[in-house]
Amino acid sequence: MNLLSVVPGKRYQIVRIRDKKIRQQADCLGVGEGEDVYCCARQSDGPVLLTREGQLIAVGGKTARDIIVQPTKSSGH
Repeated sequence: MNLLSVVPGKRYQIVRIRDKKIRQQADCLGVGEGEDVYCCARQSDGPVLLTREGQLIAVGGKTARDIIVQPTKSSGH
């Protein structure tokens, strides 16, 4: 599932980021592949608001389509 499919209030693991440039930017922000994030809010076509260790990150719709995630086992906040 991509980031546009996430449900606010749930935790997800970033599985894959298709675009190399976006992958590098995400790594710099601490939300690269393998990291767990919490979805705060989502509009249907973006943006998606995520948090990780107290940092709020907004991801635009076009970028969110290229970020593949999966729910984590502890999916709550």
